[in-house]
Amino acid sequence: MSKITAFFKLIRWPNLLMIILSQVLLQYMLITHVFSLIHTESPLSHWQFILLMMSTVFMAAFGYAFNDVQDITMDSINKDDKRIIEKSISRKSGLRIAWTFLFFSFLPAIYLAFILQMVQLIAIHIFIAFGLWYYSTDLKKQILSGNILISIFTAFSIAIVWLYHLVALHNDPVAMIDGQSVIPFISQLIIALSFFAFIISFIREIIKDLEDLKGDKKAKLKTFPIVFGLEKTKLLILILSIIMIVSTAYAAYFSYAHHLLKVSIYLLIAVGVPLIYLISNLLKSRTKEDFSDLSTLAKIIMVAGILSIQIFYINY
Repeated sequence: MSKITAFFKLIRWPNLLMIILSQVLLQYMLITHVFSLIHTESPLSHWQFILLMMSTVFMAAFGYAFNDVQDITMDSINKDDKRIIEKSISRKSGLRIAWTFLFFSFLPAIYLAFILQMVQLIAIHIFIAFGLWYYSTDLKKQILSGNILISIFTAFSIAIVWLYHLVALHNDPVAMIDGQSVIPFISQLIIALSFFAFIISFIREIIKDLEDLKGDKKAKLKTFPIVFGLEKTKLLILILSIIMIVSTAYAAYFSYAHHLLKVSIYLLIAVGVPLIYLISNLLKSRTKEDFSDLSTLAKIIMVAGILSIQIFYINY
C-alpha cells in the first residue's frame, strides 16, 4: 500500500466525503433554497460556509487518525489485513497527521468565531476535540458511552451548519426579521435530519462492536456485546431500528401532509425498505462477515437519508 493510499484510508476519506455531501446539501438545497423563496440571502455567506465545512472535515480527520493510533492492538486482531498504523504509516507519523488536522481545524473555527462576533463558538470545537480524544483513549471502553458520543457528533455535523446560520442571523436583525417565516420550518427539518443521523449512527456503532467482538474482548473493553451478549445486543439494535422505521413513517406522513409527495415516497422506499431489510438480516446474523454487511447497509441507509435533502429541493 502506497503512503498516499494509506493516508487517505487513515482519515477515512469516504466518511469525510459524506460529511461534505451532507453539509453542501444542507447549505444549498435546504437552507439557501428556503431563504431564496422569501427573497432573502443565506445568513451564512458562501465563503463562511466553506470555512465551517473545512473545520468540520479536518476535525473528523483528526478523530479518525487519532483513533487508529490508539487502536493498534485491537485492529491487529479484528482487521490486521486492513491495518494502517505500524504497517504503512508509523505510530509517530499517525499522531503527527492527527495533531496537524486538529490544528488546521481550529484555524477557520477561530476566524469564524471572530467574524461572527461570538467567540463562544470556539468552545464548541474545543469540546468536540476533547470528546474525540477522550473517546479514543477511554470512553469507547465503556458500555454505550462511546457509541452515544460518536452518534451525537455525527448528528452535530448536520446541526452545526444551522447553528452557524442562527448566529449569523443574530448579528443581522433585519435578516432575522425577514427570516421569521421560515426559521421554525428549517429548524424542524434540521432536528429531524439530526435525529435520523443520531439513530442510524448509533445502530451502526453497535453493529461495529459486534463486528469487532474478538479484538475488543482481548483488549478488555466493556462494550455492550461483551457485557450483555449477542442476543441482547441484537434486541437493542432491533428496538433502535423499529424507532427508526416509525420515525421514517412519521416523516413520510409529515412530508405528505405538507404537499411533499416525492419526499414522502422517497423516504418510504429509500430509507424504510432498507431498514426492514436490515432487521430481517439482523435476526439471522451470526458471523463477523454478517455484521460487516449490516454495517455497510447502515451506512447506505445514512447516505439515502442525506440524499432526501435533494428530493426536498426538487419538491419544495
